Amino acid sequence: MFGVVKSDDYQPVGWMGRYPVRITTLIAALFVVGMFGTVIAESAGWDLTPFAFRSSAFLHGAIWQPLTCILIQQASFFFIFNILFLYWSGVEVEKFLGRRRYLQLIGLLLLVPPLVMMLWSAAGVQWTYAGSYEITVGLFIAFATLYPGVELFGWVTLKWLAFAGLVLASMQYLPAHQWGFLTVLWGMCLTSFLYIRLIQKPDPSAFQSAFSEGVSRLFRRKQKFHVLPRETGRRTVEPEDDVYESIDPLLDKISQSGIGSLTASERRALDRARNRLLKKSP
Repeated sequence: MFGVVKSDDYQPVGWMGRYPVRITTLIAALFVVGMFGTVIAESAGWDLTPFAFRSSAFLHGAIWQPLTCILIQQASFFFIFNILFLYWSGVEVEKFLGRRRYLQLIGLLLLVPPLVMMLWSAAGVQWTYAGSYEITVGLFIAFATLYPGVELFGWVTLKWLAFAGLVLASMQYLPAHQWGFLTVLWGMCLTSFLYIRLIQKPDPSAFQSAFSEGVSRLFRRKQKFHVLPRETGRRTVEPEDDVYESIDPLLDKISQSGIGSLTASERRALDRARNRLLKKSP
């Protein structure tokens, strides 16, 4: 489905001096420009409603709204944190996926608001959508799906931080009953999660086998373990592999094609070698 990704697909789109310019960099810069444009337009008293997404207007020819609605950015103290969070998450996801697959993910996320709002419109409820907050949360969910066990601040993993962030982001829509924005948020997160899982397991049968394994594990009777008496006078020594020799081909592959080119088994082998080296170090 996704084809073979070339090694140069993991490179930045350009350089600004010695700083790489990636697709995420351009998106973040576009949102900053949109924030300044929104402030200028609102200060001048211009009506930005034609640029926000509304199902009725879109169906009557306003086909630009799915793209312009995300550029309407309200200026606030937390806007800078939103951009930094988007850049941090997006760059890591882009490095893993490569430019082509990352653009596919961004395209899918951009389709979520129009589809959700049109479904609400078919149910008789009209919502007006604008902003990029949900895209930022969606990219962070993609980042946490890629690296769920990575620890931040030495005590919390990405998967739990993503779960807490999703709960808090959802709660802000509850007081005003903004169900349209809430469904867009969950649609973004679900799209990111499923896309990353599909990249990690491109074979559709993997989903079925994983589901079957999970069900069987749920209803499987737990085995009872018995403590055996400790044997004395016997010591087993396992042969020690050459750690550096085992990871040299993996490091060469990363330097040529990026870390996203590693298979699941190669990533596990790299993690095992890293843990062994950490145990050896004083």
